[in-house]
Amino acid sequence: MTTIEKLLKSSGPSLSSELAKRVAEGNKMKPNTASQQVARAKDILRINGFFKSQQSLMFLEEHVDDDLVYPVLAKKMFEHGLKYWYTLNALRLHEGTVGRRFLECYTNYPILPLKSHLPFSKVMQKFINENVIAYNGDEYLLSPKIYRTPSASLFSKTIENIKLFVLEDFHSLVRNTGIISYDSGAILEEHGKFRWGFKGLSPIVGLKTDGKFGFVLADILIGVPIYKDDVMFFIAKLKQILSFKSASRVIPFLIVDDLDKEAMMLLKENGIVVGFVRELFGAKYAETMKELISIFNNAGASLKTNPNKYLELIDELKKFNKGLLNNIRGTLFEYVVGHIHVSKGSNIEIGWEIVENGGRHEMDVQAVYGDKVVISECKGTKSQIELEDVEKWITKKIPAFKKWFLGQEIFKKKELKFEYWSTAGFTDDALQRMKDFKSSYTKHEINFFGPDEIRKVAKEMNNKKLREALDNFFLKIKV
Repeated sequence: MTTIEKLLKSSGPSLSSELAKRVAEGNKMKPNTASQQVARAKDILRINGFFKSQQSLMFLEEHVDDDLVYPVLAKKMFEHGLKYWYTLNALRLHEGTVGRRFLECYTNYPILPLKSHLPFSKVMQKFINENVIAYNGDEYLLSPKIYRTPSASLFSKTIENIKLFVLEDFHSLVRNTGIISYDSGAILEEHGKFRWGFKGLSPIVGLKTDGKFGFVLADILIGVPIYKDDVMFFIAKLKQILSFKSASRVIPFLIVDDLDKEAMMLLKENGIVVGFVRELFGAKYAETMKELISIFNNAGASLKTNPNKYLELIDELKKFNKGLLNNIRGTLFEYVVGHIHVSKGSNIEIGWEIVENGGRHEMDVQAVYGDKVVISECKGTKSQIELEDVEKWITKKIPAFKKWFLGQEIFKKKELKFEYWSTAGFTDDALQRMKDFKSSYTKHEINFFGPDEIRKVAKEMNNKKLREALDNFFLKIKV
């Protein structure tokens, strides 16, 4: 083992400059010589291109296995590469997964060409090239090569759906009060070459410059605790567009459901309106959204402590936001299946993503019993599941889930089972493929559930509220 490997083994991931300093001190050599030795070191993993003075983060494979790389990377990037740190922080705030357009909002990289600035796409490519971030064509994710905690794609997508509806309601609010011109508002729009959660043209007299209207701009951060550092991206982005020659005047909003006192003071010092959800839309609206996010953030705990809470929220959403309710229908059905398994005594996880067989695969519901693990595919759609979907589940997902299962030491004495749940059932050819697979695949038990089977299982639970939700929302079957 080389001197550099020993130093990394004892101290953990380090910047190349810090490592060179320790090498120089320990071997009584000149700093330049030590730096050259560090630069030439073999079998050391590195992350390049994000730190001042061309420094690198250096680490060992064992640091990745022990989940030590990400915390050091984030700390050093904050200290020596702040403009890149915004990306890591946005991903951290959202359980490791953020859709592209929202990540464009949460960083201060332009989405259109801007002199002396790297555009968003090129910055993201740097992250991807260094195996810090992965991209699936829709979302950016912290790479499992530096972040071993499973990504929560379900949480990310659902929270983004909620954000979109809050932004739509914000649009209605500023339009109906005359703060913006009636037909000018847009969600996830560009302004000043940067992405914003909301943009609207404002006719307010105080915002006019040389007869030109100003703008209302807003971003949204909800569902997570927000501290001082977490709002810095918004301040940096705002300062950038206001520095332009002939910049338009703006009213900037940051929409939040909760905020640390220091963060609020920093926003106010920079002339930013803090738009608390409860103040904008009322206490009942805010409480419903907060409870909805809380349930999605911790499915297992919420279904154990208050299993009917998500069903009560369905009733609330029916009253004031049917659009949001329909948009998260699939996620809510995963809670139905999770609810069924919890009632039978299992512990569950919802929406876990694993990386196996060269791809990412989402476990809709993972139910762990004393003697078995059940992995469920859940489709809360209004249309039947077709053969292509069943084929993908059989040939892609099941092999990946099986390989993952066999690699889990804690599951060695448990049986593995697979389920497919569909609120609309299956097409004839898809159903036949499922039956053939069930009869021929003897390694693990296979079960599938259409509307009739789902209602039968729910009836056995003796839960009136669940049966009503299935009949009136998920299955649309009249009793």
